[in-house]
Amino acid sequence: MLHGFLDLPTFTFWKEKNNWTGSIFQSFNYRIFRDSVKNECDEEETPVLRSVVWYGTDCFDLVKPEDYVLDHNEEFSPEGLEKTIELLNGMAGEYKDKLMRGEK
Repeated sequence: MLHGFLDLPTFTFWKEKNNWTGSIFQSFNYRIFRDSVKNECDEEETPVLRSVVWYGTDCFDLVKPEDYVLDHNEEFSPEGLEKTIELLNGMAGEYKDKLMRGEK
């Protein structure tokens, strides 16, 4: 389903533990996947929807974490996906504006 700049599946896709990787404008790359974080209080793991953004032509596996432009966690829920979509669309819009101005 098209969400602004992003063409993404429904939340069920991530409930099934799938990863989604895409790119727009030939060098704005993103990956959205299910991950988990440990709670400080009880050491239990909580699922999160993690999104990573990087620029360039390298695939996710070749990009070092220090080269990520964004590494962000949201609540693992349909609402968390909506927040992720909003964040990534905002970043993509800013990136497009920079490209239009000739910036990198």
